[in-house]
Amino acid sequence: MPIIHYRVSSEQVAAARDALLTLTAIPGCNRVQFGETFTTDRSRGYTHQLVVELADKETLPVYAKHPMHVAVLTNHLKPIFDLSTTLAMDFEC
Repeated sequence: MPIIHYRVSSEQVAAARDALLTLTAIPGCNRVQFGETFTTDRSRGYTHQLVVELADKETLPVYAKHPMHVAVLTNHLKPIFDLSTTLAMDFEC
């Protein structure tokens, strides 16, 4: 997630992180990790990464539409991240 560096405070990023971590309350959301890179030589301009582990691929549409997820996206991520440049992948292990 490339961060929009202008007008973004460390408090806003921390609030986004804290909000993201609450998403494990959504049924089927097993784990949420969010952090800032500490190296830039391989990050291709990306500054933050979000990893969400879901129970199975059938959980993805439920998670995506869940009111908690929508609220975090709307209130915390969209205001500070340029989501049009986000790289997202969904895969099974």
